[in-house]
Amino acid sequence: MRICIQITEDAMQPEYNRNAERKNVNLSANADLVRLAKERKINLSAVFEESLVESLQRDELNRWKKESKESFESYNRMVAEHGLLSDDMGLL
Repeated sequence: MRICIQITEDAMQPEYNRNAERKNVNLSANADLVRLAKERKINLSAVFEESLVESLQRDELNRWKKESKESFESYNRMVAEHGLLSDDMGLL
């Protein structure tokens, strides 16, 4: 049994204070996209925050995969060479 980890970005929630004070920031964006968003009454601040959370989740997941890759590869090599410990016991 090889380890193949399937972790979604949702599992990698960044830790931050959801009640922290608001900070004004200056951003630039495609003027036509901003116009369309305003026409549809889309809250640009909320979209920006959601995008930041998603970016942080992706970054954390990629960091974790990179840090864990060697361990999983080592385990998978051991299983390929020696089989699972449970094979002799008939547990799996």
